[in-house]
Amino acid sequence: MGTPKEVENGDYEYYKENQRITKSYYLIIFISSLLISIIGGSMLGWWLHKYHPTNRQLWMVPFGLILLLTPVIVWLSLIISDMFISKNEE
Repeated sequence: MGTPKEVENGDYEYYKENQRITKSYYLIIFISSLLISIIGGSMLGWWLHKYHPTNRQLWMVPFGLILLLTPVIVWLSLIISDMFISKNEE
């Protein structure tokens, strides 16, 4: 994300404030998605430790996989789509 050109005095400062806000939102979203993935991995680990020998509580496996992999897929799709968006640089 490059630095913007100064069109008017007020516009550049307004852009810096919005950029700072979006970076903090990205950090919050990243941390929450990381926590969701950790919860999913922990659920799979708990099922493997406690219930795998008797094959009970099988609902934990798909639920844990969904929690583990969904944030990874979402972040990869966002990163890949951002690479292919054309940016107009004048």
